[in-house]
Amino acid sequence: MRRPLRWFLFSLLLLSSGSLLGLYPYRAALLPAMDDLASAKSRLAPHLSLFTPAGDGPFATVLVFHGCSGQRQALVDSVKAWLLPAGYAALFVDSYAARGIDDWRPVCAGKRLWGNQRALDVYAAVDLAAHMPQVDGQRLALLGFSHGGWSILDALAYAGEAGHGFAAPGRRGLARVKAVITYYPYCGFPARLRRQINPEPPLLMLLAGQDHVTDHRQCLDALQRLAPGSVQVTQYAQADHVFDHDSELATYRSQFAEDAQRQAKRFLSVHLGSAQ
Repeated sequence: MRRPLRWFLFSLLLLSSGSLLGLYPYRAALLPAMDDLASAKSRLAPHLSLFTPAGDGPFATVLVFHGCSGQRQALVDSVKAWLLPAGYAALFVDSYAARGIDDWRPVCAGKRLWGNQRALDVYAAVDLAAHMPQVDGQRLALLGFSHGGWSILDALAYAGEAGHGFAAPGRRGLARVKAVITYYPYCGFPARLRRQINPEPPLLMLLAGQDHVTDHRQCLDALQRLAPGSVQVTQYAQADHVFDHDSELATYRSQFAEDAQRQAKRFLSVHLGSAQ
C-alpha cells in the first residue's frame, strides 16, 4: 500500500474513532430502549397530579409538561396560580418521576431523554387524562415549557406514527387536544419538528428574544414552512429563558410573565370555550 493512501486510511480511522467516542456519552439518548403506549401509560399513571378549580366538573383541562430541570414546585405553583382561577384544571405530568430520573443535568445536556423520545408521554398522558372523571376528555390543551414544549411539538410532528424509541401510538388521542401552548421550546437538532411541524391543533408559541438556553430563531425558522398566521407567536424581545416563574436562572420578569398568562388564557378561552 502506498504511503499517502496508508496515511489517509489511518487518519480516517482516527477521525471515525474520535467521532464514536464523542457520541458515546449520548448513547442513552441516541439509542433508547423501545417503548410503547401501554407501557408509557402504566409508567406515567402514578405520576400525574391533577388540580381542579372550585366546582363539580368535569373541567376543561390543561396538561402541563415540565422543562429539563424537572417538575419544580415553583413551576407548579406558578401555573396553578393563573390556570385554576380562570376555571381550568391543571394536570402535571412528571416524566422524570415516571422514569426514576433524579438528576436533571444529563437531560439538559442532551445525554438522556430527548424530547422526541419523551413525545410518547404526550400521547400517554392525553389518554390517561381523558378517562379521569373530573376531566372533560373532549376539551384538553397542552402546555409545555422548554424541553416539555419540544416534547409536545414533536408529538404533534409524529402525528401518531412511530417515533424516536417508541412504536406508533396512533393519532386518535391527539384529536382530543384543542389547543397547544409552548413557552420557549427547544426547536434545534434533533427535534422532529425541524422536518415536519404540525399547525394543528391551534398553537401559541411564547418565545424569549434573549434566550441563552434555547435559540428562539430555530423555532422561527421551523415555522417558516407554514402559511403565515398558522401559528400564533409572541416574542418578548428582552426576555430570557424561564421569564415566567422563579428559578435558579433568576430570569423571572413579572411584566412578561403576566402578559404571557393573559395571552395564554385568552387563547384557551377561544379554543376550549368557557372554562366549565
